[in-house]
Amino acid sequence: MRVQTNRLAEQPADAAPHDPAHRVVAQLAAAPWAGRHRITVDQDETTWLQVKFAAINTLPPVGKQKRYSPQAPTYIHALEENPPPGREPIDWKLVTNLPVEDLSVAVEKLGWHALRWKAEVFHKVMKSGCRPEEARLETAERLAKFPNLIGARQPDAAPDSVLTFAEITALDRIDASRTRRRLQRPTLAAYLLRTISPATMIRLPAT
Repeated sequence: MRVQTNRLAEQPADAAPHDPAHRVVAQLAAAPWAGRHRITVDQDETTWLQVKFAAINTLPPVGKQKRYSPQAPTYIHALEENPPPGREPIDWKLVTNLPVEDLSVAVEKLGWHALRWKAEVFHKVMKSGCRPEEARLETAERLAKFPNLIGARQPDAAPDSVLTFAEITALDRIDASRTRRRLQRPTLAAYLLRTISPATMIRLPAT
């Protein structure tokens, strides 16, 4: 994850009094560069990053140091060597609780971080395109439509792939109480499409 706060760090044993090395960023800046890594920025643009990493003993905030122990995560810094004119240089400071023994492992973590843009695009599509916030399941009618959609997409799935044992048992009892049972096949679609209807669901207050 990205470093959001310049946290307190244990001061090195050889640090002079009043040395500013009691902060994570200062200790990371003092670490040597471990090597270079080439990345693709756009389809037709590549650039080189200098990469360094260091395990730094990080302290809790002052007011919480009696309750929490210091941690020793690894911080990774990737800085673009020669950014093109008109663009801010790539400057990533990451922190991980996974071990980083060499440059290749640090580069792996950078690759993981680069995937976050794809995740953000996915969530943007879900939020803006699919508008899930508008499908708030606040009424029995809406709740009925939602499981029906799941059942239609996975008609042959096992009921327990979505429903709990208690839910399956309750639906079996509802179906058994009917004069003419609807449940013919023990599939997810059969449970959701045949046994669930607005009449069998608890009414929720509209908001």
